[in-house]
Amino acid sequence: MERERNKMNIKEMIDEFLVCPKCKGKLEMSEINKATAEGNTYKSSILICRNCGVYYPIEDDIPVLLIDEAKTTDGIE
Repeated sequence: MERERNKMNIKEMIDEFLVCPKCKGKLEMSEINKATAEGNTYKSSILICRNCGVYYPIEDDIPVLLIDEAKTTDGIE
């Protein structure tokens, strides 16, 4: 039972432990389309705070929760 409790996926960890560093609101995991220099598109994971209208990138499976790195959600929804 203890072993199962220790196995959290990223969504559960976000729901339980992570909050927006700007407003302390709830974060939601989502994906956006990004473009490469060659013009190809790919999906990129982000964490959205609907409370203050910003999102934070996830790079190499690591959330970048720096207020200076936050981008507005205008146009991504």
